[in-house]
Amino acid sequence: MKYKDWLDEWLALCVKPSAKTSTYEKYRRLAIKHIIPTLGDVEASDLSTAVLQKFTVSLSGKNLSANTINSIISVLKSSLRRTVLM
Repeated sequence: MKYKDWLDEWLALCVKPSAKTSTYEKYRRLAIKHIIPTLGDVEASDLSTAVLQKFTVSLSGKNLSANTINSIISVLKSSLRRTVLM
């Protein structure tokens, strides 16, 4: 499964039912704008530590605030934690 497909599923099944609408929308925007363009077409099973580290390092070169970077990493971590449980 491509990571973008998993992110869509995770947002719909795990985040949307339990979070505030504003939280869901924020996570969705972060996924669409920052995560999917880089990692979306990668198979979820291929998201190695090296791939994720390279992605997080690349965020610092994109002129984003520390808060935005932390939010992106939080969405990434939360969605990947759930893949391990499923």
